[in-house]
Amino acid sequence: MRVTTQMAVDTLVSNLDRSFERITRYQNNLSSGTRLNTLSDDPAAVERSLALRTELRNAEQFGKNIDDGVGWLQLSEATLNEMEGLFVEAGGLAVQGASDTYNTQQRRAIADQVDQFLEHTLNLSEARYRGRYIFGGTQTSDPPYAAVRDGNGNIVELKPQADTSGSIEREVSDGIVMQVNIPGKELFEGDHSAFGVLVELRDALRADDTKRVQASLTGLAAVREQISASRGLVGARINRMEITQNLIDRVSAEMTAVLSSDEDTDLADTIVNLRQEQDVFQAALSSGGSIVPQSLMDFIG
Repeated sequence: MRVTTQMAVDTLVSNLDRSFERITRYQNNLSSGTRLNTLSDDPAAVERSLALRTELRNAEQFGKNIDDGVGWLQLSEATLNEMEGLFVEAGGLAVQGASDTYNTQQRRAIADQVDQFLEHTLNLSEARYRGRYIFGGTQTSDPPYAAVRDGNGNIVELKPQADTSGSIEREVSDGIVMQVNIPGKELFEGDHSAFGVLVELRDALRADDTKRVQASLTGLAAVREQISASRGLVGARINRMEITQNLIDRVSAEMTAVLSSDEDTDLADTIVNLRQEQDVFQAALSSGGSIVPQSLMDFIG
């Protein structure tokens, strides 16, 4: 087959176009820092990169959920710890008040201390994390309990303002959801509630009724046990969340390394390839003048 001048020019221009395209790609890789600027650069790597980025976004969201959950639980743990200490002290006061060695005036003084414990327990029930009431179940925007007071301002009852049994959960990993709250109903409502046993102890002391004071010890012990059990549950949840976070961090680091391997430009290799391709391009331009008698620019134009 006879090779015409036009055919030679077309072949030269085609080769120059491909060489220039490679030069442009290397330059883009250097300027962007990534070798995956278009799908055609490496379809398999692009698909893998998109999947990894989705996983990393999910891991980031799980991390935020864990951070929020741990913060919520840590505040719950601190509140329960303070409440447990309060009931330990209340138990000691009940033992004193039930003793025959104390007189009516002394029992009334103890009752005043218990009344302050009751007020403090109300304050603890209103603990908030980032503006949300932690013992209100799913109703976190308003105080969970309202105090009913007598004419002297003493608390005689605390009523729930809504359903305080709701569960608040956070997704900490794919398909793994953990509860982060302790429903107020478990602590502040029922036969042996934190509020009720303190009201009973205070009133028994003011009535100078040592038998009722003695009987209140059962309720105080039951509340302490419930608080202790709740603390243990909270601690276990915190540990599990922290372990999950550590696992997510390790997996994210591994995925980031794979992503970097797929995407990041190898600067040394790319610079070498760019220089080689530039040399090839210049050589092609130079040889084109000897291959094609006429002006190359005339044909390109």
